[in-house]
Amino acid sequence: MDTALYYAEKWGLQQMANKLVNKPFRAVMLLSLMSAVLLGGCQQTGTEQAAPSGAAGQKEELKPVTLKYYFYGAAKPGDQTVYEAISKLVKEKINATVEFIKIPNNGDYTQKMTIMVNAQEEFDLAFTSPNYLNYYDHAAKGSFVDITELLPKYAPKTYAQFKPEIWEAAKVNGKIYASINQQIFARQAGVNLSKPLADKYGFDPKGVAKLSDLAPFLEKVKAGEPADKTDQLYNAQIKNQVFSYLYPYYEWETIGGTDVPGVAKSTEASPKVFNEYDTPEFKDFIMTNKMLMEKGLIAKDALTRPTFDTSKYAASPLATLMPGIEQSVKTTYKSDQYVIPFGKPMLTTPNAIATMTAVSSTSKNPERALMFLELMNTDKELYNLMVWGIEGVDYKKVGDNRIESLPGAKYGPAPGWMFGNQFNSYVVGTQPDDVWEKTKELNETATVSRLYGFNFSPDKVKTEIANCAAIINEYKANFNSGMYGADTEKKHAEFLAKLKTAGIDKVLAEKQAQVDAFIAQKKK
Repeated sequence: MDTALYYAEKWGLQQMANKLVNKPFRAVMLLSLMSAVLLGGCQQTGTEQAAPSGAAGQKEELKPVTLKYYFYGAAKPGDQTVYEAISKLVKEKINATVEFIKIPNNGDYTQKMTIMVNAQEEFDLAFTSPNYLNYYDHAAKGSFVDITELLPKYAPKTYAQFKPEIWEAAKVNGKIYASINQQIFARQAGVNLSKPLADKYGFDPKGVAKLSDLAPFLEKVKAGEPADKTDQLYNAQIKNQVFSYLYPYYEWETIGGTDVPGVAKSTEASPKVFNEYDTPEFKDFIMTNKMLMEKGLIAKDALTRPTFDTSKYAASPLATLMPGIEQSVKTTYKSDQYVIPFGKPMLTTPNAIATMTAVSSTSKNPERALMFLELMNTDKELYNLMVWGIEGVDYKKVGDNRIESLPGAKYGPAPGWMFGNQFNSYVVGTQPDDVWEKTKELNETATVSRLYGFNFSPDKVKTEIANCAAIINEYKANFNSGMYGADTEKKHAEFLAKLKTAGIDKVLAEKQAQVDAFIAQKKK
């Protein structure tokens, strides 16, 4: 084989290779082809400089690496088989294998990951948001890689899938520190409750307008069902920031993360920052939980029980309503559910970045980590393998884009919103065929916050923020579960006093100053 033909075939230029067999054409092409090859070689300054779109064809230039990826979720028997299949695909495309590491409980995720980050433990990728592994805080203090320039270079299709204003929501001090996962951005609060039980006890879900309205229904179930089925009727989600689920209903917006006190009303012309924990709304929330606990509707050992049977829950608050949500909650709670919305959908900065993937500042291969994120956002086979598992083992296809889980499936489904582009997902059950088109439409038609695009810089109040967050986490689980009982109001007053001592007023003042500056700039 002559040199021109060899390089044509080596670089995948099959059409040109075929032409080179024709000798008259060969002479003309030889010089231009060799020049292109040599020029490309001169321009290639390092193995990680190859454009990701060409990584699959140039994988021999990429050294083999292993990427360590942290997220939360319950371990499943089929995990390892699926992860090995994913790594096989990823290795073929970008010469990387991926070590997937689950932290079982979402409430423990932030705590365990924060310890790892502070200890400078080496890893590559992690799930982050304003709620979990606080994105704002860790971006500001350098826990994540600044990917402002790297993202368009190593994950260009991922970067291009959002308008520039969406990426503005991810900026901290003008820089992007995590890749946004494509999913529902508009937020609408609500609750779900068991349809079989509601129908059995003649409960009309349309009468539910707030969390306390669930009590009459749950009491009927408590009285009518066997005791061993009614020990955990209400899902208090004790370790989560459940109160923040209701913010879209109140038209409030978090500023700097849910464990950083100080919110503002999203629709005001000149938003004012206030302490959300010193409001009638929060008082009603904690007193409702107290009442539910006293009536035996929340598990009495909620703070110590290691696991809960989701099929026993008769009602639960929902952070995000979206097209097809009925199928999602049916899967979680193992029965058909009524879904009751509170308020209207809102598009806020924290909601646009409610689920992201960051590259750790301790990663030795940030470029390859971004190439992997590009695959998770653009490769439909890879994405659905991560979410649904292995075809023929965990699910079967019943349409071009529709699947059914198989009996005895050992994997998933995993939460698709946590990984890349959820719009690549198969649809299941009662989800409409156009669920992702409807989701996109909802994102584009939701009420937009006046503060959209604003990102709080915590630099001037880092100490006060850390002190306040520690106090919030000290009380949160007890407030969520109603465990303070008769002492709830006393504990609430104590909680507010501790926040004062921790410097909440300074935090609120700094937030207000930055909000005012943002609004003033917006009016210009």
